[in-house]
Amino acid sequence: MTGFLTCVVCYAEHLVVGLLVLALVGTYRRGGLRETLRALMLGVKQIPGVAALLGSVLRSEAASFIKTTNLASKSTGGRPITVVLPKRGMTKDEIMAKLDEMKSRETDHLEGKVFAYTYTLQDDHYELQKEVYEKFTEKTGHSPEHDELVKFFQKSFLHENGLNPMVYPSLRQMEVEVVSMTCAMLNGDSRSVGFLTSGGTESVLMAVKTYRARAEQLYPWIKEPDIVCPITQHPVIGKAAHYFGLKVIYVEIGTDLRADVKAMEKAITANTILIACSAPQFCHGVVDPVEEVSNMAAKHGLPCHVDACFGGFMLPWVEKLGYAVPRWDFRCPGVTSISADIHKYGYTVKGASVIAYRDDELRKYQIYSYGAWPGGLYGSPSLAGSRPGGNIAAAWAAMNSLGEEGYMAKAKKLMDITDRLKEGIGSIEGIKIMGNPHMTCLAIGSDNPDLDILAVADLLEKKGWVIERQQNPSCIHCSILPHHEVSCDQLVDDLRENVKLATGNKQLSKQGTAGMYGMMATIPDSAIVEDFIKEYFAAVYKIQ
Repeated sequence: MTGFLTCVVCYAEHLVVGLLVLALVGTYRRGGLRETLRALMLGVKQIPGVAALLGSVLRSEAASFIKTTNLASKSTGGRPITVVLPKRGMTKDEIMAKLDEMKSRETDHLEGKVFAYTYTLQDDHYELQKEVYEKFTEKTGHSPEHDELVKFFQKSFLHENGLNPMVYPSLRQMEVEVVSMTCAMLNGDSRSVGFLTSGGTESVLMAVKTYRARAEQLYPWIKEPDIVCPITQHPVIGKAAHYFGLKVIYVEIGTDLRADVKAMEKAITANTILIACSAPQFCHGVVDPVEEVSNMAAKHGLPCHVDACFGGFMLPWVEKLGYAVPRWDFRCPGVTSISADIHKYGYTVKGASVIAYRDDELRKYQIYSYGAWPGGLYGSPSLAGSRPGGNIAAAWAAMNSLGEEGYMAKAKKLMDITDRLKEGIGSIEGIKIMGNPHMTCLAIGSDNPDLDILAVADLLEKKGWVIERQQNPSCIHCSILPHHEVSCDQLVDDLRENVKLATGNKQLSKQGTAGMYGMMATIPDSAIVEDFIKEYFAAVYKIQ
């Protein structure tokens, strides 16, 4: 029997080689020697064991090259390096000392020895830009000292470029440490990796690009790939699919406003390459049943991305405070990637986000590379080429200055505000909180058919509130932020007053945004609504 199997294997190997030779002959006739050599390498890589061997050699060569550059670090004895959030936030002096140590390894472009990446001098023009930047820097609400430190790091790296890690190795080290701290916070292990991006949109775009590239290599017969996700998934998933040539299959949610796992499973097709869900979904602040969704995805051999752009830097601390939070991070074996925004509840400047992967083999699909450019070897890990160094540095400073204790204190304060709002809203007849929010976000709907909640939103705006509207069903969205500590009681009072004014008042429903949303709801063709949105943005971004 063993001899028979050996013969079968040998025959199969000869068949593969024979077919490869025939294919190469055809390639030579069509494209010449260069294309033939390229096809030969691609063919050889398909032979069992060759790809793994080639990968091992390339990894060894890359590691050897890094040792010859200014990115080289002290030996760790082969142990993987993991950086976690400090238990207690670092002091300003400690952070500045670490910065000085990192900066000592790089060339100052003002010495005139750097021939790319930085185009500015520290002159009056530079100082003007810093002053203008200062006017538009948001306060995080944590503490004046934290805000000043974050702004200092942002301004100190305002013109440094994260495109080439060897020009500014301090930025590379900061990014690696930010990603490592984030992965640890998301309960990843020593294999977990990622990249820093400009925000949640880019993080999700990169995740979709990664899974498309993965599918192209593993399932080349799939020509029209699709993604399955709940209808509450952030629209950026559709934006990513639109950009990268995929289709999104949106699935209705359950009565609890969470992803319907069985319905999602039924929606899977032969072309599905990714399952996605949220922690929490932004609409109502509810965490999808990520563990069940990811288990289902794994059963079908599919990766699962969790969009935690909104909750990634809040849910870990909410759970530690004792609130009931469903499992949603890398503790779920089927979760393969997570996006989490530092510029939200990580309290850094806009824009900084992390796209985290369970392991490096998956992350490699995100990297774009081109080896034939006359300008040199080109590689880019993100959608952007040039990346503002100030955002990388500010994110690193923000996380290190807060530490676990700082994030816990902030989460407790915001959850206290959220609980006060929930209690106050629950005491107002005619309105309700949608679903069971898991963190610092909630949606307010109407439970009275004679009350249009969007009319209430219009009345609130007349009192100076800036209100986000939602649809299907209509509701008001509230993200709880540090500055709401001084206004949450006033919001409850104004809600109570305006609910009374709007109840039974049909005229209010025909005016303002309530009237616009009402009109849009009567249009049966969503394409017309989407055309209106495009016309709106085209009009907004014109000089008035």
